[in-house]
Amino acid sequence: MGARRRDRPTGRALPLGWDDAQPQGGDDAQPTGDRSGMSEPSRAALGAAGGDDPETAPSPRPGRDSSRRGPSRRGLSRRARRLLAVGSVLALVAAGLVGLPRLLGATDGPEQAAHEFLQAVIEGDLETVHAQSEEAPDASALALTAEILDGAEDRLESFEILGVEREAGTATVTAELRTGTTQREAVFTVTATDTGPFTPPDWELEPVPLPEVLIDVPLGAQEIAINGVNLPLSALNPSAQPYAPRAALQLLPGTYEITLANIPPWLEAPQLSLEVPPTFAVWRKPVRDLRFELDAAARKEVQSQVDAALEDCAASTSAAPAGCPFAAPGTAEQNGASPGRGTWTLTDPPRVGTASMDAFLWMVLGEGSARFHPDGSAPDADGIVVPFSLDAIAVLDGEGALEVHLRSPSSVSYGYCVDAETGVFSGVFLHHADSPDYTEQCD
Repeated sequence: MGARRRDRPTGRALPLGWDDAQPQGGDDAQPTGDRSGMSEPSRAALGAAGGDDPETAPSPRPGRDSSRRGPSRRGLSRRARRLLAVGSVLALVAAGLVGLPRLLGATDGPEQAAHEFLQAVIEGDLETVHAQSEEAPDASALALTAEILDGAEDRLESFEILGVEREAGTATVTAELRTGTTQREAVFTVTATDTGPFTPPDWELEPVPLPEVLIDVPLGAQEIAINGVNLPLSALNPSAQPYAPRAALQLLPGTYEITLANIPPWLEAPQLSLEVPPTFAVWRKPVRDLRFELDAAARKEVQSQVDAALEDCAASTSAAPAGCPFAAPGTAEQNGASPGRGTWTLTDPPRVGTASMDAFLWMVLGEGSARFHPDGSAPDADGIVVPFSLDAIAVLDGEGALEVHLRSPSSVSYGYCVDAETGVFSGVFLHHADSPDYTEQCD
């Protein structure tokens, strides 16, 4: 047995993947890779467990790291794994950069720019509206305030994007706008700005024109009131025509109440209801019915002055009293002869009405009748019934006094009183065509 062991050639070591393991059994322990001194059964068993023979080497078991079985199956180093992880992250970032513009473009297209503007109109976000609206050099934006907008009825309530048409660098967005009473379509223009190869285009709304109203302001008015908010005329960029001032204002869709504020005594201003449609295109509506009207006290005063003037006419003994609205038929002055004489009685005094003729000037109208008894007629005679039409004028003079004159407006010329310091028109003075010397000055 011993002779045969000495004659046997030395065995070769097999790498088992245990190179880092420390030998056991002390200094005299045999290296783990040295199979010399092993019996044949031991070598056979060892070879069956993990030797070099590919025919006898077992296949790796599922779930077990087979790289530990030799250098060809050893795991990646830490540095290699780190590089692989970094490469994977870079690949994901690159994929995100490629897909991000497509994703953003699907949710932030040209319709979004129009959507944001219309939503700002609904919510009363006037800062956004100002930023995206078109400047109007001849129209004031002074009425675009939260207080005025809050008082408006029939404002823009909702909208729907109907379609988008795209061309090179631009798009047209069509939307349906709805208020409480009506609906209209509006068209918005949006332009694209390229911000880079890996970012979506930046869609920006072209400046949007706002609806406008052009108000004819009567002379003497210093302020306009919209929904109860006073706006000074001097700040509204009125036209340079002193005798026909006009003020142009920008407004958002809705219904507004417009009147005059801080008006002189005896006067009232009518309430005008102005509807601004849901449109964002060039649109301007004239407002011409904003006129001073006589208030109840003034109308009562006019009636009182007319009654007094007609009583004076009836006290005349002339068949054709001078400056009066009635005269007996056939008694007018003819061929230099004086009209006949007699007695007048007012049988049906007129109830008068007024109509604005111009600033501080009103027509006074009414129908009545009087009876004339010529001198020498029988005491029980019926006399002559004379129907008449009152065609007079009422003026507000420069001192603020209200006066009625039984003269036809066609026979009177007039001028305006102007404050020398402020330039404000404060009243009217008259020139009678039949009496050139008759004037009523402003002071």
